[in-house]
Amino acid sequence: MAASEPVRTVLPNGCVVITQQLSGAPLVSLHGFVKGGSAWDEPEKTGRMALMAQVLRRGTETKTAQQIDDALERRGAELNLSVSGEGVSFGLSCLPQDFSDCAALLAEILLRPTFPEEETEKQRVRHLNSLRDAMTRPEEVSRHRFFQMAYPPEHPFHHPPEGAPQTVETLTRSDLVSAYRQALRPSDAIVCIVGDLPVQKMTETVTQMLSQWQSDDALTFELPPAPLPERTFQDRVFLPDKTQCWVMMGHKGLRRTDERFYAASVLATILGAGWGRLFTEIRDNQGLAYAVGASLQAGLGEGPFFVRMGVKPEQIEKAIESVLAELNKMLQEPPAEEEVADAKSYLLGRLVLSMETTGGIAALLLSCELFGLGLDYPKRAKGFYDPITPEKVHEVAQSFLHPDRMAVAIAGP
Repeated sequence: MAASEPVRTVLPNGCVVITQQLSGAPLVSLHGFVKGGSAWDEPEKTGRMALMAQVLRRGTETKTAQQIDDALERRGAELNLSVSGEGVSFGLSCLPQDFSDCAALLAEILLRPTFPEEETEKQRVRHLNSLRDAMTRPEEVSRHRFFQMAYPPEHPFHHPPEGAPQTVETLTRSDLVSAYRQALRPSDAIVCIVGDLPVQKMTETVTQMLSQWQSDDALTFELPPAPLPERTFQDRVFLPDKTQCWVMMGHKGLRRTDERFYAASVLATILGAGWGRLFTEIRDNQGLAYAVGASLQAGLGEGPFFVRMGVKPEQIEKAIESVLAELNKMLQEPPAEEEVADAKSYLLGRLVLSMETTGGIAALLLSCELFGLGLDYPKRAKGFYDPITPEKVHEVAQSFLHPDRMAVAIAGP
């Protein structure tokens, strides 16, 4: 499939629109993002933004929830909305001939929602059931507890974007309306569209539909820095009816714009990929975990670096000790040349694979805009990894890894 150069347009309301034609692509994909998300939630109203996103598509000034569902189903289109600690995401996938109609529907949902009382209550109950179910699963409980331990109460990442049952129970329609007015701001929005349609047509379609998007709030979004724990500390949530424990351990990481990002990504891959050190040593060699991996979630804020493991209750302490030993090895000496080469090939390979669909390309273009990488970043990405040597990974490990200052959350029997 032949791709045109992406075209960037800034609307008068501040919304950035990026379009790219991909000849022969069966679907048109739209990915949108507005900075903020659950970072705007007050501690006593966590889950407000998440519930707002669920109810947003359940009724507009001219369409009921059922009419919206029917319109999408007739065209075989998919529309989704979600919230993270950094923003509100929305997406659309449809056939090229249906793009204008589907984009108009999305625009109506974004610009003219009504938040019907009946739908608000229905989605609130549904969301509560989902939260309560999540709190019975060790992997989810350990994740929630980890973020509470790794980030202080005043930091937005301390609270889960989906909220907690005790806060979601109190949410009302007026809470969702205020969340909507706060969250959906065109000046902080990016919309990327990729598909087999002329760039000009896609740009004009979206521009026409979003030109009326306005916001009353002049808010400035910025995620604050996060401190490291003063020392390594551990907490365990007992779930007596389970057979396996989940462990999540780590600390704050980097912003995506940090110059250390590429070396830190190589480091995290050497440790946590399916062939990495943790998998090989802890799962294969010692048999301490049935699942283990490491991840660096760098974004607009200092997202976490963490290790996750599924382990038997009697092997928790030994597994944690083994993780800390591997992290300390990374501090003591540079990784092997082969490890660094494999990690770089893996990361660049994932980048290439992400561009095999219109949705993947749209998501990548959005990231390029969001983090100021430039729309030609996919062509330049290799150049950012080429200079990464074992010595550079070791140098970054010294400033980035803190095995002596980790939050360790355990959930299970």
